[in-house]
Formats: sequence, structure tokens, C-alpha cells
Amino acid sequence: MSPQPPTNVLTIVVVAGALIFAWYLYQIASRKKERIRYKLRGVTVLVAAYTITAIVLMRRGLPPLEVALFSVFVGFGSAWFLVKPPRRDRRIPNAVRRQVIARDLTSKGLKWDPAKYHIYHVVPFSRGGDNSIRNLRVVEKQKNLRKGGKMPSFLDFFK
Repeated sequence: MSPQPPTNVLTIVVVAGALIFAWYLYQIASRKKERIRYKLRGVTVLVAAYTITAIVLMRRGLPPLEVALFSVFVGFGSAWFLVKPPRRDRRIPNAVRRQVIARDLTSKGLKWDPAKYHIYHVVPFSRGGDNSIRNLRVVEKQKNLRKGGKMPSFLDFFK
């Protein structure tokens, strides 16, 4: 039989792992604010429409299965009809571009060269990342092309 680690050490490891994972999720979510707000509005409308429809239909004496099915249909339809997705523009505003270049290059005494550098999204635009200063970095062209549309790893947030 293998020796069991002390429970207090195991508890510390589990809590530390959970905190690190929560921090990573926060980093991703903070760069996808628009998308998260859109999803929350959709869920809010869905739940409200479902609840109101279910209450009205139950008062009319319909069977529970019909109430549930019709309420789900009305809830999803209302969310689809009332909540529009955010407008997203792939272009980075000039003011944001200048601030990112100043932060990442000019502060180090380097000059912007579009043949050598790219401005890239930490959380890719295709995965819901926004054009905020916090989500943009100046990196060498080859690094950006190698990364593609992959989500950032845990260590990418320390660079």
C-alpha cells in the first residue's frame, strides 16, 4: 500500500490549484466582457420570458409538460428576438493602437516597424477577445503567426 499524503497538504494543494484556475478564468473573462454581457442579457431574457409564460399557462390549467415545453419555446424565442449580439469590428482604433505601441515599444526605446512587429490579441478576436488595451500586445511577427487563433496558456498572462 502506498503512503497517503497528509490531508492538510492535500487541502492546500487543492485550494491553491482552484485559486490559480479561478485567476486564469478571470483573465480570460476580463478580455471578453462584451461577449459575456451579451450572454448574460440573453439568459436574463430567457429566464424572465420562461417564468412569465409558465405562470400564465399554469393558471390556465394546462398540464405541466405542455407548460414546460411551450415556456422553453417562448423563452428561447424571446431571447433570440430581443437580444442582439454586440457589433464587433476587427479594426483596432488608432488611439488604442498608439497606446499599445507606446506601452510595449516606445517605453523600451524601440521603433514601430510593421514588417517586424504585429499587434496581437492575447485572447484571440475569433474567440471573443476585445480590442482593449489590456488584451493587445506588440510582438514579433513570427510569434503572432505561430500562435494563430489559440487561446492563451496560463503562462502567457505573466509576459
